[in-house]
Amino acid sequence: MNKKRKICVIINNRANYARVKSVLYEIQKNKKLKLQIILASSSILNRFSSITEIIKKDGFKIDYKLFTLIDGENLVTMAKSTGLSIIEFTSALSKLKPDIALVVADRYETLAAAISASYMNIFLAHTQGGEVSGSIDESVRHSITKLAHIHFPSTKRSKKFLLKLGENKKHVFLTGCPS
Repeated sequence: MNKKRKICVIINNRANYARVKSVLYEIQKNKKLKLQIILASSSILNRFSSITEIIKKDGFKIDYKLFTLIDGENLVTMAKSTGLSIIEFTSALSKLKPDIALVVADRYETLAAAISASYMNIFLAHTQGGEVSGSIDESVRHSITKLAHIHFPSTKRSKKFLLKLGENKKHVFLTGCPS
């Protein structure tokens, strides 16, 4: 009997959800896959318009909610939140045991999830890598790219940047933004 492959999608904010909602539906309807969802960071906080009820209303089960945001909204709390996020994602991924973790874009919480998955030898998929912004987000995004095994860039330009970063062209799939 073939075991379903578990795909864990990590959603850290409202924009992440909008970008992967169509992917969640495709995973959910595929009989060979089991969808797992981890919500973390601002995606579950009311002051940032929690998306928990929206996700449930859309027919998805949330497997884990991780409170990883340290209040303060400055560089120090962002760095501390990253550390806390690594700890929390590691615990959740350890329990869920996914075959693949899918992370979206370039936030510090996404980097934390990518680090956790990588150290746990969980196959890592990354959407929206290769984009260039000139901010800290770019360094974080490129770091996630180097940790990821498979890449889903949004544009031809982004795909070219991924290849220039040394990613194997067999593992880079130009999909456009799923939203």
